[in-house]
Amino acid sequence: MFRPTPETTLFPRIPYRLIAPVLLILALVVSVILLFSLEREKLLLQDFTEGKRIPMELFPALWQHRSDLIVVTLLVFLVSAIGIAAAITFLHYDSTRRTLEEVKGLARNILQSIPTGVLTLNRAGVITAVNPMAEAVLKRSGEELLAHSYESVFVEGDTIRGALDEALRSHEYLSQKDVPYGPHDGMLHTIRIGTAELTGDDGQPAGVILQAQDVTEWLNLERRVLVAEKLAAIHTLSAGVAHELRNPLSAMDLNLHLLDEALKERGGLAQDVAHYLHVVNAECRRLSAILDNFMKFARPTLMGIHEVDLRKVIAHVMALMQFEAQERKIRLEERVEEGLPPVFGDETQISQALVNIVVNAFQAMPDGGRCSIIARIRRNADVCWVEVAVSDTGVGIKKDDLSHLFEPFHTTKAGGTGLGLAIAYRIMQDHGGAIRVASMPGSGTTVIMQFPVEPSRKA
Repeated sequence: MFRPTPETTLFPRIPYRLIAPVLLILALVVSVILLFSLEREKLLLQDFTEGKRIPMELFPALWQHRSDLIVVTLLVFLVSAIGIAAAITFLHYDSTRRTLEEVKGLARNILQSIPTGVLTLNRAGVITAVNPMAEAVLKRSGEELLAHSYESVFVEGDTIRGALDEALRSHEYLSQKDVPYGPHDGMLHTIRIGTAELTGDDGQPAGVILQAQDVTEWLNLERRVLVAEKLAAIHTLSAGVAHELRNPLSAMDLNLHLLDEALKERGGLAQDVAHYLHVVNAECRRLSAILDNFMKFARPTLMGIHEVDLRKVIAHVMALMQFEAQERKIRLEERVEEGLPPVFGDETQISQALVNIVVNAFQAMPDGGRCSIIARIRRNADVCWVEVAVSDTGVGIKKDDLSHLFEPFHTTKAGGTGLGLAIAYRIMQDHGGAIRVASMPGSGTTVIMQFPVEPSRKA
């Protein structure tokens, strides 16, 4: 609470507790002065009439003088009391006003500084307050929100509007709920909302408080942590399994070759036998390729750390994939920002990760399309990184599949191994970078690779 709840009185703006003691002291002082004046008058009368007979005409004048003295004293007391009460009331009002301004300033500063978006609505549903974080989360300015009804701000069917409807009309409040919001900047954001009752000084409901926080990065981080935990558990097992599979696979390949040679020496091969041997040999080679990818994913490789010019890496990948892009009727484009700083890492592994992502983009466009590679520098406060985004106009990815993209052997394509993105994820981890995917079904996919830049290399 910013201030205590005020007491309810008949005249709440008058400080009775301050005025009453002052008036009592004033009454005591006036009474003392009056008694002193009466006593002084008595002494003067005794001196004046000492040894003499008091004339009868003196008594009416004496009583009139005393009455006038009492009336004057009461008037002085009344005027002084009114003046003192007015002065104390004014000083109290001025102090209260300054305190109220300080409280309002404190509340304003707290509201603007908290890292959670806050909106307040009155009982009519009109937005009465909004802090900068709420503007950032909702991607709307204060002018669009303040003094507007929430029904005109949030469209019908919006999850935020639904939560406010329940709070204002049914008095049902949310603790925490993650809802999709956007898309903004080409991405669908997730915000965490909560509602609470807003009460006035009289304790009666005065409206609703809405809290909103963008948790998109938090959820992405949670997913990356879960993927990292799964990968850590798989690495040890996969390395041993891959090693054990390598030996029998090599033996099978060798014996198939020997069997082919032996059958040919005995008079040639029947057509169906030759076909069977060809199929088995092809599948052995396919298993060997899968095993090679599995070993790359499972076993850490030694990196030759040096400065890598991403412009050259992208140019190499463009030249490598151009022929396949033409065959698939895909327009392959690149856009590299000028002054791109170098990153530290292994050029071969970075190229492999980028090729894996481009191959996935090609496979998502069976009827052709456009694939673009964009490299640019990004800054946030004192942090600087290089971002390489690979975007396609393909079929997109379902929401349920997004959280499993970097898991090994998870694939949405028939005949896919599910190791391309897992290897890319492992390479980015080894380089201290990050990789994330934004996609909507039917609207294409964007894979973003983020490489940290050394502080001395910032552009």
